[in-house]
Amino acid sequence: MKKLLQLIPAVALLVMACSCDSKSKLANDINGTWASSPDRLADNNGSSASIIRIIEFDKVPDQSGGSLIMSGLISVNSAVPQGQGIDMPISYTASGVATITGQWSVVDDDEIALVLDGSTLKVDVDPQGIVLDYNVLSGTSAPDTTAIKPALAEMVRKVITNGVETRFFNAKKIDDIKINNNMMSCEIDDQDITMRRQNVE
Repeated sequence: MKKLLQLIPAVALLVMACSCDSKSKLANDINGTWASSPDRLADNNGSSASIIRIIEFDKVPDQSGGSLIMSGLISVNSAVPQGQGIDMPISYTASGVATITGQWSVVDDDEIALVLDGSTLKVDVDPQGIVLDYNVLSGTSAPDTTAIKPALAEMVRKVITNGVETRFFNAKKIDDIKINNNMMSCEIDDQDITMRRQNVE
């Protein structure tokens, strides 16, 4: 019994060492920038939006964690509400970028905890990047859409903000992480996601 009790601290130290090694390995493997394939962000009331999620992990030396920047490249397609001089069907396509910063730390060999700072959420939409598509059913000329682009940009910004607040703020952890040949499969908020490492030489 005495020998058995003497072995317990050694076994505990071995388990701790293995755990630290697995955390360090995941931290080193995930360090860098990863991007997902396009994914649906919203689809309702004739509007649709897709997002490419980008996560940049910046590891602190000698630690199993660090800071991160989570970004979303969002494309929105919808119809322009009639009124304000618009009396024919017009659809538009717009894009925006949402970013939020935070911290990450490895929990175990396949899970990372995230702490995002909601005050850093930023959404940018370029009015000049909005593309309008109208269908002229008669011989009348197209309406002047120059004046409505700023208003559309603000509307798109709200659509994007509503979508990413839920998608980003719900990201408390990344688990079931598997990395192989610059590809990462994982689960974020019960959603399976595949990401590819960027800037690979």
